[in-house]
Amino acid sequence: MISFTPLFLLGTSPLMIEEFPSSWGLIGVVLIVIGSYVLNIHEYDHGDYLAPLKSIFKNKGTILMLSVAFIWSFTSNFDKMGVINSSPLFWTVMIHVFLTTSLLPIMIYKSPNCWNIIKNKTKEIAPLGIINALKLSFQMIALELVIVPYVVSIKRMSILFSVLIGYFFFKEKHIKKRIIGASIMLAGAVFIIFV
Repeated sequence: MISFTPLFLLGTSPLMIEEFPSSWGLIGVVLIVIGSYVLNIHEYDHGDYLAPLKSIFKNKGTILMLSVAFIWSFTSNFDKMGVINSSPLFWTVMIHVFLTTSLLPIMIYKSPNCWNIIKNKTKEIAPLGIINALKLSFQMIALELVIVPYVVSIKRMSILFSVLIGYFFFKEKHIKKRIIGASIMLAGAVFIIFV
């Protein structure tokens, strides 16, 4: 359901920041969404290719995740506004400062022992923080260079890495169906890259 964010962006980006893909870029965005859909079809009923869409009306979790995708279509545009009105690195730092200061009281309240955990697990936690900061920095730099629907569509291609890791390291099944979805996503990326 999260992969529907780029589709929602086709509605929110023109309204919020007056950005819309070119014809070829639009095809690319749609292909990435379709490819992501195909990647996950095997999770549902066999032979029913509309099962993921039908689950929207049956499954509360699906509705909630689709709502998250819709909310992210707004926050991605806010990120673009922040980057344009400051800089990618400044905006990245401000996001982390805001999240840390707003979530720290909740963490302390919910887990009074959290300081001991942080102190004992610093070596494991620190690399995750650095990787997340780099990821967000690269995303903000990309937002400065191209329109939001392109950035988020390419970001959703991280699913491809999940598929490959799942197959090679965890011996997950349904690789043939997943390769079809991955190929569609790659075709979408080609349309976006060569706009």
